[in-house]
Formats: sequence, structure tokens, C-alpha cells
Amino acid sequence: MLCLLTSLATSLFADQNKIVFQSQQQTVNRLPFYITDQLTLCYNLPVDTMGVYAIQINLNRLFPTATAEHLRSKYYELSDSTITITNYAEPAISINYRVTDNNFVISKSSNWLADYQPEFQFIALDSLRHMENLFDTNDLDGLMQLEATKLPFENILLFFSQLHGFSTVEEFSSNAIHRILEKDQYAIAKQFHHLFLTRNRQVDDFEILKAAIEKNDMDFIRKTSLNSLNHLGIDEVKADYSFTQCTLLGKAILMKNNIAIDYLLQKGATKEKVYQYGSNVLSAFQLAERTKSKKIIKLLQ
Repeated sequence: MLCLLTSLATSLFADQNKIVFQSQQQTVNRLPFYITDQLTLCYNLPVDTMGVYAIQINLNRLFPTATAEHLRSKYYELSDSTITITNYAEPAISINYRVTDNNFVISKSSNWLADYQPEFQFIALDSLRHMENLFDTNDLDGLMQLEATKLPFENILLFFSQLHGFSTVEEFSSNAIHRILEKDQYAIAKQFHHLFLTRNRQVDDFEILKAAIEKNDMDFIRKTSLNSLNHLGIDEVKADYSFTQCTLLGKAILMKNNIAIDYLLQKGATKEKVYQYGSNVLSAFQLAERTKSKKIIKLLQ
């Protein structure tokens, strides 16, 4: 996937990246983590040079009434032998553990549910290389076959995000989709979204949805969370490097996509500011007037 992100003709697991992976193993006292919208804490525990244990903790079991926002505000310290979760004015939750003989063994705990153990799965580097190769070669059939697997895709996304130095999985994901679409691989970008981002409400999905509107792919649009519904994103970059901006509704109006316009309006798309070029800002109705489409103007009334 490195070539998708940096346009360099190198392998994701070239020597320099193996060094990065090995250096991550040497600083396991602070492991990167990711909290999903489904309240799952995900982190990866390196296993020599063979792969990682993908570990997932159901935070809803530990904090039954907490929201995602509340859980993300807590302090998490994860290592290869300890897990500690703290928050102001609340008792800390912690365990000492080890993964041995394919078992997650808790040796000591504090405020931890006695009957709860995190889920974990070993992922070999060869499997990650294979996935990278599927994206690099635009192998849509191979990527679609991954849907039948029970791989922990949240952990895999975290692995690639950290390997490439991105601070969040959302930042990595937006960048990856951008690079894939730059190669005019819309189907691959959709599959990336399907595998990794369908349930992520934090990611900026403007670019993939803009492409879906251009291709009149309403089936895909209806399956997304519309995270960027009223986001003003870049539409067209001109020869002088200036650019136009639009919302998803603005894009649908520009494409004269009546079905998309109607759907986005039903989902709460704003009509006030949908297009901008320099200091020129247009409302949905003003942009529709430019299209001279009576059907679109009627939809907006």
C-alpha cells in the first residue's frame, strides 16, 4: 500500500519498513491504539518478526453506560504485559497479562471483570503482505474474497496507519482513498471503504462520495454514513492551481443528479452554502439556477 500513499515503487515491507516494525517492538511500553465507534479498544502486540497479535477489548463490558466520546477521553496505557485505563475521579482499571500458547492469560487485575478476557488473533506478516499486494495490483476479486474472512480489519487498519506514520486511522484512510482515486481505481477505493470504514463515523468520506455522485452510484451512497454530508471539499483544481469547492449536495447539483439531490436533502443536507470559488459563494438554489434545470430548482423549493 506504500505506493498508493507515496507513489513510490517500493514494497510495503521493504527493509526500511521492517526496521520501523522492529523499532515498534522495542518500544512496547506504549502501544498505539484505536477506539472504534462500536466501543472496541484495538491494539496490536508485535510477535518477533512473524506478525502481530490483534487484540480487541469490548469497552462496553467495562463501562456499560459510557459513550464513545467519554471512552476516548480516558487515558490508556498499553504495553506487552499491562493494560491500564484511568480517568479523573474514577478508579483505575488495570491488568497484568501475557499471551502464551495461544492463550490470553491475566495474572493480576484491578477493577477488571473477572469473567472477561479480550479477544485476540494472530496475523502473520505474510497475510499483511498479501493484502498490500492486492491493493498494489488492483486485484478487486482478491479484495472481495477478504470479506468472507474473519480478520480484525480495525487492527489491520491501525497497523498500516502506524507503519506509515499517520497519527490517526482516519488520516491514513482519507489519504489512502485519495491516492487510490488518483489512479482512477474507484472500485478499489470502494472496497477499501467497505473493508475498513463502513462503521467508522469519524472518517472524512467526502472524496469517495464525490466520486460516487459522479458515477451515479446510489447503491454505495445509501450504504455510507454520510460523515461529510455538509463538508465543503475540493471539487476541481484548475490550471492555475486555484480550485472550486462544493458540498455533496453541490456536487449532485453540478452533475444534475436528481436522485442524489433528493436523497441528500432527505438526509439533512444544507442548502445555504454548497459551492465556492474564491470569494464567490453560492447557495443550492443559486447553483441550481446556473444549471437551468427546472427539475432541480423544483426539488430545492
